[in-house]
Amino acid sequence: MRQLPTPHKVMRKGYDVVRSARSRLDSLVLVPPSADDWPRVSAEHLSLLDGRTLNFCVRVPEGVTASSASLLLGGSSSPVVIPLTLVQRGDGYVEAQGTAVLELLEADADQHRPVPAGMRRFLLAAGQWRLSVVFTDASGVERRCAVAKAPRLMPDGPTVPEPVREDGTYCRLIASGTGRAYVSLGRDDAEAEIVSVRIGWSEVTLEGRLLNAPAEDCRGDVELVRRNGKTSRVVPATWHGDTFVCSLKPADFGGLGTKEQIFDVRLQRPRRRPLKISRRRTDVRSPGDVFRMPHRLLTAEDESVVLRLNPYYTPIGSLAFRAAHLPSGC
Repeated sequence: MRQLPTPHKVMRKGYDVVRSARSRLDSLVLVPPSADDWPRVSAEHLSLLDGRTLNFCVRVPEGVTASSASLLLGGSSSPVVIPLTLVQRGDGYVEAQGTAVLELLEADADQHRPVPAGMRRFLLAAGQWRLSVVFTDASGVERRCAVAKAPRLMPDGPTVPEPVREDGTYCRLIASGTGRAYVSLGRDDAEAEIVSVRIGWSEVTLEGRLLNAPAEDCRGDVELVRRNGKTSRVVPATWHGDTFVCSLKPADFGGLGTKEQIFDVRLQRPRRRPLKISRRRTDVRSPGDVFRMPHRLLTAEDESVVLRLNPYYTPIGSLAFRAAHLPSGC
């Protein structure tokens, strides 16, 4: 007789399905087709290295004689123009290649990393920028084509193609419902993420940081919320800029019995909703299989309480604790 899956495995599988569907939707922008969606060319290569360096290569269509080419970001009124270089291939075709650094216009210019020699940086407003390519012949006649979505580079690799940017902004390659390629730029909502979890003999030290929030919001305490009964305890946190440190002791988990209880960890914010403290953002494709923390015994300073503690990340990536008192005599 086949053994039925546990509720935990069923829930985890459900979250995996939801995450997979959400990932597919994130790469799709449902916008109505525009007048310049056709004709189209498919990029030979289209990628974003380190989340900001756009690499582009397209083959000049048959019957088109080009003396120059450009990649356009945006509509026809005032597009951002990225010059392309024409390269003759050995099989007789001509390719148009180009590289450029794309940054969010709202981001602080002082945080920008240096740009390699010979490469240009373009500051773009938040939003979706459609991609087009223009081929110009010697007489100045232009032929404009929409760029179709390129095939994925790493469908099954250990990391996802979209890298994580430390400043909380993002730059992604996406596609419309009709398959038109776009560059999407913006800033994520406020997030609280774990920097480190250090498990000692008598306390657990959490270090985290607040992202995408103004400096005046960088304050507040850590809250432990028990799922069974919804009771909570607030533990003071010490702030240094946008990072915070908090020490959790056995007494902070309240009066537990030998039955295991689950606590969710949140960051309280003045006059704003609390945030779940989540796993540090990463480009690892399956972080639940990689980032694991051990079971430990936590002992009060007077040795009156011994707590069996298991920090872990939920299927959606937020930090939680499984905790229970160790039976006396063990």
